[in-house]
This record gives sequence, C-alpha cells and structure tokens, in this order.
Amino acid sequence: MGTFGIDIGQIAELGTQVAITGAIRMGEMVADDVFELIVAIAVIVYEADPGLF
Repeated sequence: MGTFGIDIGQIAELGTQVAITGAIRMGEMVADDVFELIVAIAVIVYEADPGLF
C-alpha cells in the first residue's frame, strides 16, 4: 500500500474551496432565515387584523 501525501501547493486550494463552499451555504441559510422572518411577520399582521387584506 502506498503512502498518502499532499503537495503543499494544494493546501491553499483546498482551504479556498472549503471557505467558498461554507460562504455559499451561509448565504443560503441567511436567505432562508429572512424568508421565514417575512412570512412570520405577515402571519402576525394578518392575525392582528384579518380585514386588512
């Protein structure tokens, strides 16, 4: 069985890929949270005054 090795030049590329993937995922989570917040506010407003809509 051969040994496992990583070229030092690949470490920076791997870190960049992980960081980009994490940033994209955080952006998706933030968008979902904003959407849920808007829906929750709309429900509260509707329940407070159903005749408004």
